[in-house]
Amino acid sequence: MTNLDEIKKAELDYCKDHPEYYFDKYVHIEVKKTNQELVQPFRLWPKQKEALLSICEHRLNIILKARQLGFSWMACGEASRLMITRSGRTVIALSRSEEEAKELIRRVAFIYQNNPLIENEREKPAGYTGVTYKVSALEIVVKRWGEPPSVMKAFASSPNAGRSFTADLLLMDEHAFQEWAEEIWTAAYPTINSPDGGKVILISTIKRGSLFEKLFTDPDNGFNKIFIPWYADPNRDEEWYENTKKAMGDLITQEYPATIEEALTVPGGAFFPEVNEVNTITTEPLEGYVTKNYVAIDYGLDMFSAHWIRINERGEAQVYREYDSPNLTIGQAAEVLNDLCTEPVTLFLAPPDLWNRSQLNGKSRAELWHEAGVNLTKTSRDFPAGCAAMKEWLRPREGKKSRLTLLKGEAPNLYDCLKKIQKDDKQPNVYAKKPHDLTHDPDSLRYFCVWWTTAAEIPKVKGKKWRQDLIEDYKNADKETKALMVSIYGEPIL
Repeated sequence: MTNLDEIKKAELDYCKDHPEYYFDKYVHIEVKKTNQELVQPFRLWPKQKEALLSICEHRLNIILKARQLGFSWMACGEASRLMITRSGRTVIALSRSEEEAKELIRRVAFIYQNNPLIENEREKPAGYTGVTYKVSALEIVVKRWGEPPSVMKAFASSPNAGRSFTADLLLMDEHAFQEWAEEIWTAAYPTINSPDGGKVILISTIKRGSLFEKLFTDPDNGFNKIFIPWYADPNRDEEWYENTKKAMGDLITQEYPATIEEALTVPGGAFFPEVNEVNTITTEPLEGYVTKNYVAIDYGLDMFSAHWIRINERGEAQVYREYDSPNLTIGQAAEVLNDLCTEPVTLFLAPPDLWNRSQLNGKSRAELWHEAGVNLTKTSRDFPAGCAAMKEWLRPREGKKSRLTLLKGEAPNLYDCLKKIQKDDKQPNVYAKKPHDLTHDPDSLRYFCVWWTTAAEIPKVKGKKWRQDLIEDYKNADKETKALMVSIYGEPIL
């Protein structure tokens, strides 16, 4: 090893434990702005430095940020530091598309291209024996003085992306917008999940209903949560914000939030904005003299979702029980329903696709439900009509809660999904079918809403002559009390 190699190695050893020093001296980024040099030192803003040091202290990291704050470059800089200062390391980077995956590799290569501590393997000077890198479209390999190489591999979004690699750093950029996010996380997380396992960095702006949102808002999953507001860029001031707001309108809180609360409140995106604690949740069981009970189900092996709904004679309804579980056969799901139905059920409402016949045995799944002891009633397949019916049931009423309420604490999954599910990007009159895990509970409720047409009826009691005191009470009573008296004593003969 030459004297120059020894100097470089000592410098890299120092960078190993001093990330802010490495960034300040050896990370350059590409700045594509008018009247500015293309290659510039990455001078960390205070919020960026704070985030970098926090990432270095924690294994699981998730960063919710405003747009265009340089965090993809920062993540690439951290990946470059890991590979150049340590041998035998693996970085797995996952992006929405192959082009975006290639861009992450290009950025790391750009950082190395402008770093005097490392040389391109193909362009190294004669006799050079120091650290080198070799880059291809989706991979960078770093070699240090004959030690085991470090490698960064980038993948486009797919269900099995990154499954077969053990990673020291798992980087997922714009995570909220990655297709197959659940499958990717299931496949990729085990690659770093050991007692002394690697680091995770998830970065994204917000998308409601995404796995990213779920991970960021879960208080007990062990993630280090970092929020970066729009004003983390010192060049942005109130005038910039007001001009941006004029151009974007209320959507500015999605792209340029100032607080976590703003980031998680996306105006214009939620399909059921009328669903909230005041309008939808009640602590009181449904009032009424006579009620009917229905069970609406959405069935698939990925999830069985069921909701118990009670209706009174005034056409008001209440969800008072729910059940959600994956991987149940029809027989198992039917057994669950029979065990949980402790009161008479008028009908079991189900989607039309359960009546499609199997090519294997000629039977429909509805027939299998019947054989398991549950007789289903087919509802409409009209998706827009079902969504419209749901909004009618859930719309606010003056001085009252919505016609359909949820009994507090009894349908938490349904409430959570109704709050999070977004409008379809192409059909704003229906809710989005992705992410799919948000649709099971709303679909179950939709089958009830699109089917139901009539209220429970008060049974007619044959008229009879009342005592005089009852007649006087009846004449002076309000409408509801009169109805109660009729239900007890029959129609009066006055």
